Amino acid sequence: MNNQHHLETYKRVRNALLACTWLMIGYGWWSQKLLWLLAGIILVNVYAFMVTANDKRCAKQGRLRIPESGLLLVAALGGAAGTWAGMLFFRHKTKHLSFTIPVPVFFIIQMYLLFLAIRYILKWSALS
Repeated sequence: MNNQHHLETYKRVRNALLACTWLMIGYGWWSQKLLWLLAGIILVNVYAFMVTANDKRCAKQGRLRIPESGLLLVAALGGAAGTWAGMLFFRHKTKHLSFTIPVPVFFIIQMYLLFLAIRYILKWSALS
């Protein structure tokens, strides 16, 4: 498989997975079903962790890498915890300011939004 085809395949899988997880998160929010919300968040973070591991493996083997913009996109769209965990676990991108600053900031923002979402769902569940 040539490099361009590999990158296009990665982008299609990434976009499909991000769309599915955001549908799960949106459905969980809209229907006030905490399980769907948490399942979407867990799925996107497991994917982010796996992508970080794969990029580290490719770096060691000298193979085609995932673009930094792609890694940051996954982190920004809900996978900050998985990306950050992958960075620390695999010691990957830990010396790049383009990762060491935005990923923790994304994490803090996403945890705050998760807190608000859970509070909203639990509040409406109690009223029902």
